[in-house]
Amino acid sequence: MRHFVLASALMLAACATATAPAPSSAPQQSVSTASPVPAAIAADPDTSLSPADAPAGAYTLDPRHASVTWRIRHLGLGLYTARFDTIAGTLVFDPANPANSSINATIAAGSVSTGLLNRQGERAFDREIAQALGAQANPTITFVSRAVELTGPATGLITGDLTLNGQTRPVTLEARFHGGRFVVLRGKHQLAFAARTIIRRSEWGVTQWGMFTGDEVEILIDAEFIQD
Repeated sequence: MRHFVLASALMLAACATATAPAPSSAPQQSVSTASPVPAAIAADPDTSLSPADAPAGAYTLDPRHASVTWRIRHLGLGLYTARFDTIAGTLVFDPANPANSSINATIAAGSVSTGLLNRQGERAFDREIAQALGAQANPTITFVSRAVELTGPATGLITGDLTLNGQTRPVTLEARFHGGRFVVLRGKHQLAFAARTIIRRSEWGVTQWGMFTGDEVEILIDAEFIQD
């Protein structure tokens, strides 16, 4: 009996050795899901992130502290980014009833800026894109808001009419309030907003851009407004 038990133990040990997975020679890599990069640039402690703290009334866009950039996919691959240099706008702000707020913005269609120069040092690529946008016949791009809908304490949807290439169609901007504060140097209150949307350029008749770029264009807006 003792021999049988010993033989059985040896057989089990042999099977365990045969079925155990061989140790991997590849180095084990640790997987981390946390990113060391902050999710956003931190707000200044003196800036109020509550729209209710800002005074109601009329504001004017500060063109030196505003940007309208756009991105379009090239060859179905990377996103190419450029901007418009000349923008203006006005804001009527009502923190008590945001639905009464409104915005009106204009962009010079010919102010396309890619930062690229040709061999002669000229901005030929900028002019080529501006021509595709119809800037010669329709030099101004406009946005006029029609409705504002809150989606959170500092976020909302702004629906309005975008006129581009002489054609007007409705678009919706995803907007975020980035803060407000009284600026001592100006003696006025100042507000900051960001917004984005994606349009199909072909819906505005912009079809001469070439076969190498996509139809969808992402528009990114960051703007500060100064109290009138």
